[in-house]
Amino acid sequence: MYPRRLHASSGRLWLAVALVATLALAAVGRSTSARADSGLFDLTNPRSLSVALFASGYGSDKYGTTHEGFELEQSVTRKLSLVARATAYQVYHGTGFDSPLLPASRSSPRNFVRFQGGIDITPMPGVSLVVLGGEDLGDSHAPVVEGNLSSWLWPHSYHPVNLSFSGSHYYENEATSGRVDLRAIVLSTADVMLLGGVGGAIWGGGSVGNAKGQGGPDLGIFIRRWHANIDLQIGYGSSHTYGMLNFSRQFHWDE
Repeated sequence: MYPRRLHASSGRLWLAVALVATLALAAVGRSTSARADSGLFDLTNPRSLSVALFASGYGSDKYGTTHEGFELEQSVTRKLSLVARATAYQVYHGTGFDSPLLPASRSSPRNFVRFQGGIDITPMPGVSLVVLGGEDLGDSHAPVVEGNLSSWLWPHSYHPVNLSFSGSHYYENEATSGRVDLRAIVLSTADVMLLGGVGGAIWGGGSVGNAKGQGGPDLGIFIRRWHANIDLQIGYGSSHTYGMLNFSRQFHWDE
């Protein structure tokens, strides 16, 4: 249905995929002491189901958006899970680092829903690679592909460091975006964990044109009893001064 658009953006798409794969391989090979077991085909018993609820808001004088949704993850083997995600987006003005929309003259809010499915591979403890594909419905109505890598470095130290990377390609506007966060646990108690670091995004191609970027300090709070995360980032970039707030909460069940 989209062969011409896929061909036109294949270089940028494969560049994003290659970057995710490179980071994944680097994380896998970084520590011989954390050698992976052969658990990719070993069925889990008991299996587990997790549900994550999330909401996010981003604001600047050039771009304003919120989104919220839920994600289901079902374990299949010791190292492989199936993932399904549904997200509702509201874009109030402009286009930015995570927008698939073409520039529009109307300033009223634009809305779309994104449905995605894929897999979560855990090659070793502390490393996760999620690959998703899906499609938007509404004011955006085209496919999207996404990859997410998260790796914990020096997990047995006093201040473990988390490196996360997310790359997406939007077929609505043919833009590609990448987001990186590097944060360390600066405080850990029986009730909460406090994380601090830096993060940012770079995006371009398609209707966006030349690459644009932004970045700033990150602050995260994890509330253990509720399995809840609150993340805040404030920075500067192509969208000028911006603020971003994320919230998520997870629920787990053994089957």
